[in-house]
Amino acid sequence: MTTPSTPKLYVVFGATGNTGKRVVPLLLAAGHSVRAFARSPGKLQVSHDRLQVVQGDVGDAEAVRAAIKGAQAVISLVGGPLGDKSFHGGVLPPFIKAVHVGMREHGVKRLLVQTGAASVVRGEKFNFLKHVLVRQIDGRKRGDHGCHVDNDEAIRYLETSGADIEWMVTRPPLIVAKPSEGKKVVALDVMPWPPVVTFEDLAAYTVSLVDDDKAVKTAQYCGYPLTSVIHPPSVAGYVVATVAIGLAYLIYRLI
Repeated sequence: MTTPSTPKLYVVFGATGNTGKRVVPLLLAAGHSVRAFARSPGKLQVSHDRLQVVQGDVGDAEAVRAAIKGAQAVISLVGGPLGDKSFHGGVLPPFIKAVHVGMREHGVKRLLVQTGAASVVRGEKFNFLKHVLVRQIDGRKRGDHGCHVDNDEAIRYLETSGADIEWMVTRPPLIVAKPSEGKKVVALDVMPWPPVVTFEDLAAYTVSLVDDDKAVKTAQYCGYPLTSVIHPPSVAGYVVATVAIGLAYLIYRLI
């Protein structure tokens, strides 16, 4: 296994997105080479002698596989459109499968995939706040449900079919375009609180995590370090679930 300081060639899918356009310069600054895969390369607005820009669509499996040739690691910052009620999924799962095939074809092992805090992983405990309020109620109202479905299916694919690669999944909360908070984003075992990080801080976390062997085969939440003993999402989930069960019981008794 190479060390984090060894220059590598990273393929970054979603390089022109809000996280991607921050990840690419950080990788270059660290001495690495980058192959940026983008549908609209002009949006990248970065030039460097160690930067290759490949125009392509993540829905083109052949182009995705070809872009991986010669790389040492792959970073996926691809996702469906948030806030679009007409989107019901179908972008991320086939893309991740194409990436996996390309990695096997070209002997690439390391893969980092960014999803979201609303994603569900194998063995995760039920949390009423997340699984009902965020995903089913608020997510559908905002038009984010399709992205939740996509992220879940992509993670499930890696959990069941990705044994031959060194995959890792990040699950950040709401990401905002504000200046850095001056705090490091870290891996968390519980939902992030406050549920927000900046693109700047998340990009720095992404670049540091992709070389971390301890993160292989994990899909942890990420966010700023928790500063309170009380974890509001867990408490809120318990309280809301208790109230909901109580109301359901009262309705049952009345009918």
